[in-house]
Amino acid sequence: MNAFEIFGLPISVNIDSGNLRKIYIQMQQNAHPDQGGNTIESEQINKAYTILKNRDSRIKLILELNQVDTNDTSTLPTGFLFEMMEISEMMELDSPDIVKLKIEGLLNHSNTEFQEISSSFDQSQENVLKLAVWYQKNKYYTRLNKNSQGIQEI
Repeated sequence: MNAFEIFGLPISVNIDSGNLRKIYIQMQQNAHPDQGGNTIESEQINKAYTILKNRDSRIKLILELNQVDTNDTSTLPTGFLFEMMEISEMMELDSPDIVKLKIEGLLNHSNTEFQEISSSFDQSQENVLKLAVWYQKNKYYTRLNKNSQGIQEI
């Protein structure tokens, strides 16, 4: 499903959330079953809205639309996975505050990197690859952050 097409929006890393919500409400006014619309169409609009309003889901969709395997870690920088393992081990051995600061630094750097990528994003192969690498790294950072808070992901 191409959520961008459903909403009539160009494929973009950044979306105006207010405009997205406005379009969503307009579409649901026509499609919602309580308004005489179609249940399947309404559910499709809900699903598309859920994807587009969340940055990570939106990026995953953009990557999938560009035939990028979002689970492929082969493009990650050399040593990245080893660094993530070291941080995971730090959680067991070091002070939680030290680990938390390290993870916050990684997340801040990731957000800065995202701003750089998104400011001039087009769907060129080079930019899609940069976005894919960012997406993979950010998934690891987010997982580490959750684990440091005691939230275990499967």
